[in-house]
Amino acid sequence: MSKSRRLVKLVEPPHPAKKLQKFRIHGDTRVDEYAWLQDMASPAVKEHFKAENAYAETLMKGAKPLTRVLYKEIRARVTEDDMSVPVKDGPYRYYSRVRKGKQYAQHCRVPVASGKEEVFLDENALARGHAFFALGASDMSPDHTMLAYATDTTGNEKFTLRIKNLATGTHLPEKIESVSAVVWAEDGAHLFYTKENHPFPPRQMWRHRAGTDQSEDVLVYEEKDPQWYVVLDKSRSRKFIFITSANFDATEVRLLPADMPLAKPQLIAPRKKKVKYGLDHRGDYFFITTNERAINYKIMRAPVATPEKKHWRQWLAHDPERAITGLATFRDFLVLAAREKGSEWLFIADDDARLKKIPLPEGEHTIGFWDDLEYESSFIRFTYGSFLTPKTVFDYDVTRKKLRVKKRQQVPGWRAGNYVSERIWVKSSGGTLVPVSLAYARGVQRDGTAPLLLSAYGSYGITSDPYFSIATLSLLKRGWVIAIAHPRGGGEMGWGWHEQAKKTTKHRTYEDVIAAVDTLVKKKYCAREKLAITGGSAGGMTMGAVLNMRPDLCRAALVYVPNADTVSSMLDTRLGGTLLHYDELGDPKNPAEYRYLKCWSPYENVKKGAQYPAVLVRASAHDIRTPAWEAAKWVARLRDRGLAKGNPGNPVLFKVETSAGHAGKSGRYEWIKEKAWDYGFLLMQCAR
Repeated sequence: MSKSRRLVKLVEPPHPAKKLQKFRIHGDTRVDEYAWLQDMASPAVKEHFKAENAYAETLMKGAKPLTRVLYKEIRARVTEDDMSVPVKDGPYRYYSRVRKGKQYAQHCRVPVASGKEEVFLDENALARGHAFFALGASDMSPDHTMLAYATDTTGNEKFTLRIKNLATGTHLPEKIESVSAVVWAEDGAHLFYTKENHPFPPRQMWRHRAGTDQSEDVLVYEEKDPQWYVVLDKSRSRKFIFITSANFDATEVRLLPADMPLAKPQLIAPRKKKVKYGLDHRGDYFFITTNERAINYKIMRAPVATPEKKHWRQWLAHDPERAITGLATFRDFLVLAAREKGSEWLFIADDDARLKKIPLPEGEHTIGFWDDLEYESSFIRFTYGSFLTPKTVFDYDVTRKKLRVKKRQQVPGWRAGNYVSERIWVKSSGGTLVPVSLAYARGVQRDGTAPLLLSAYGSYGITSDPYFSIATLSLLKRGWVIAIAHPRGGGEMGWGWHEQAKKTTKHRTYEDVIAAVDTLVKKKYCAREKLAITGGSAGGMTMGAVLNMRPDLCRAALVYVPNADTVSSMLDTRLGGTLLHYDELGDPKNPAEYRYLKCWSPYENVKKGAQYPAVLVRASAHDIRTPAWEAAKWVARLRDRGLAKGNPGNPVLFKVETSAGHAGKSGRYEWIKEKAWDYGFLLMQCAR
């Protein structure tokens, strides 16, 4: 028995008091013994979190030498002094850089003609004195003299907007709280921002004149439906500002000319249930991407002079085999992002919607389109990566039809030829074939002895594509197989893939993950006793549901900021995002949807006496999306009903970051520390 497992027997985990509370709805009574943990301001809850952190550190004490090794390995793969590929914008080239030993980026520019580098925003200086720092929305004024930017120094996503005069290096006096997005008008004097009643999503758009008091700001648009929110954007041509009201099922767009900030926004098409649409502008037309009678989206076109829906005409037809995920307009061409057979691709389109697919090195990959190139650009830029290809920045010359590498992530000792990447298809419920992406060293034997880490998300139509990770490389080099399941509920196979697992069909996501694990074991990619699963946020919810359905599924689980007490959080409309999630997970005010939520919610369905695997759960004290109390309650029930009784070799560890939000702690070195710690846990549990 390993030292870590002996420690489990010697150290008693925290056992929060049971204070039975009963909650009755739709004729059903829920008994919740840990509801008191939801009072995050309570001294007793704070003490409990301290006890959990101390317990986790005690159990991982034997892994400290290993985590130090992992930290050094991962950090050695980081290019400590680095800079992004510069992007031309008017008279300047803009880029960011990081310096050795610094946690955050510096944002810089140099004149296109000639001149010295100017550091116009230093995140390290802004973060000084704060345990957490995040840069939010930002926008440069049209004349490049002022920068509007928002920052968060707690992790609770309450961003404060400031305006910096770049000529003097000083800030204008105004500080505007709870800002989500910001866009300058083309007059360079006014800017627009979306504002929220924290912690709720933004439902107001305001106009502000730089240098004036916030009390003089004008409310331009307010969304009245509490289940909707507001998004603010500007066309790539810089001619129009778009105000989009949205929920997870529908959208409604208004626009105003960017050079007429005092104008009244014009409604394009009224909202319609389960219909989404979005606009961009090019020349004499608006291009409208919509899913109306087109689940994978089609593209319409309307004259700028008459953009109302009755003037829309089809430009690109719906294709059931190709799901449109984005559209970007340039002066001389358009770029379409779309998914085919489980992967995203880029296409160049001409005025007549003829598409030219850009060739990429591998079928299974991740791409990220750079939307900050000038509208007049003759090339496009995107980031590409895969399990085997480190992050690479490509420029594609549209005229010459040539792909050029602008930058490639340098990873000491990496040899792609020593590894294998593939995609397999596993049969799930209803005969559905679910893709699973894999990577492993060529020397790994398919004899059922290798350890394996499988991740999954599977919600909101969000995709989880293969990407290069300097952290998981430490596992690959130790003989691990790395896998990503792409279950229904995500967007990997198109927008219909998402529709197949939401609300009262959400169980299909969990069935797909279980099918993926069982198939990998059956095909001898791994041994079940050396298999770990991982997911975060809604992916953490997936992990919880899967473990309840199949406690025997794996040896260990890494679960990040999980939506673990789904019933309680969906009933609590004081939480910022609750109402938005009704379209994805169901409305508990509906009796049938309430009962369905309750039948799979991780917290509600912990099995008494079940032999669960070892579990490491992470949460953040300032997380406004999945509050730390959800994880705390779930962990308490896991220990009480299963793991602590009868199976002491499978510990449940709970780490609560006190200075962090939904994405965890800030700073690039802090991320490495967290990964080293987590992978130390995996290696101790799934050691060969």
